[in-house]
Amino acid sequence: MNRIERACVLAALASLVFALGALTPDFAVAAEDSGVEEMPIAADAPVDDGPGWEPRMSLGFGFLTQPQKGSAQVPTETSSTNLSDTGDSLISQHFQFGLDLLTPVELPVVTRPRLVILGGFQVPISRGLIANRGDEKFNRLPPSPGFADNCPSTLGGFNTSTCDFRLRNRTSIDYLWTAGIGVDFTLPIDQEQFHFTQGFEYIGMAAQAEGRYQRRSTAPRPGQNPPLPALVETDFIDAKGDLELYHGISITETFSVDAYERGPMLFGFFVQGRMSWFATDRDMSVSESSPRGRYDFTSSLNDPEPIQYQLLGGVSVRFDPRWR
Repeated sequence: MNRIERACVLAALASLVFALGALTPDFAVAAEDSGVEEMPIAADAPVDDGPGWEPRMSLGFGFLTQPQKGSAQVPTETSSTNLSDTGDSLISQHFQFGLDLLTPVELPVVTRPRLVILGGFQVPISRGLIANRGDEKFNRLPPSPGFADNCPSTLGGFNTSTCDFRLRNRTSIDYLWTAGIGVDFTLPIDQEQFHFTQGFEYIGMAAQAEGRYQRRSTAPRPGQNPPLPALVETDFIDAKGDLELYHGISITETFSVDAYERGPMLFGFFVQGRMSWFATDRDMSVSESSPRGRYDFTSSLNDPEPIQYQLLGGVSVRFDPRWR
């Protein structure tokens, strides 16, 4: 190869190297534009904003009221007598622990109705409220009606002068529980933080009857010098029955508001009303015996009407798995 040919080959190689050098930046830009080197990570991916399963816990305090009545068959000095009364309607104040589950089932309308699984457990504070009461006092002089029937004629050989008795039928509610379904409506006001829930539930209640009877008789001891204290005789009965289970259905209405949000947690307040019908229609009873005879105490929470009312309010926390 002569000198001229070698010069031509070198010139061609130099042109090829220059062309490759000029094309390399274009390839880099093309790769950068195609997004091959900067793929988005999973955390930056968009999140589906549809509803999911959302648990909601609540703690409330309220009042529970239901009509009740009671009766007692107690022995007397001659036979027995029945004492009955319509007792206190206010049963108890109570705490409620609730656990609900909002399902993903939501209708695409303005209020976005959403199916909810409901559950709760209630613990009354006041127990043993009165279903029947009786208070009587008898005197020999001046003569009181019923003295001979209810009071012993003598005590220790001395004539009885007075006697009185105090009777109480009590109803003790130990706990209640509920389970059911409902529909949660999001109210289209403000920032859609207000909700109204309509629920239908089964309700169960564990209660028991209690009975207490106390009679106190006195007889003075005349002709003693110095005077001696009067003779006193006391009869006392305190009976407590077994737990009885009541079953029924409830309608609940709850108004709530999401007041504070932190991450996936929504904190709020609620007010709830419940009306329950108890289908179980049997009395609670307890009996006790003494040397005087047999005492029968009967209480009923279904009379005169088998309806129970509740009103309570409290706080709630809901977990929303959606990103916010």
